[in-house]
Amino acid sequence: MSHVSAVPFEKIPEELHGIMRGYDEELGGSEFVQVFANAPKVFKSFIDYYFGLVLEARGAVTAELTELVRLMVAKHNDCFL
Repeated sequence: MSHVSAVPFEKIPEELHGIMRGYDEELGGSEFVQVFANAPKVFKSFIDYYFGLVLEARGAVTAELTELVRLMVAKHNDCFL
């Protein structure tokens, strides 16, 4: 399985710092942003798409269920971020 290294926080583009703070406050962690920081343009496109969906569906699925799904997908993909 391939491994993608996390980008150290001090090397992450400044424009992603606000997104990371938002994830820290909302979800309690933003470590995955350090991996996405390897391709900041791709990550920005993902955020533009994903945040709209999250805001639209807010409250439809509990945070606990969302986290369980993330964990199961990560486990299925042998991802131990």
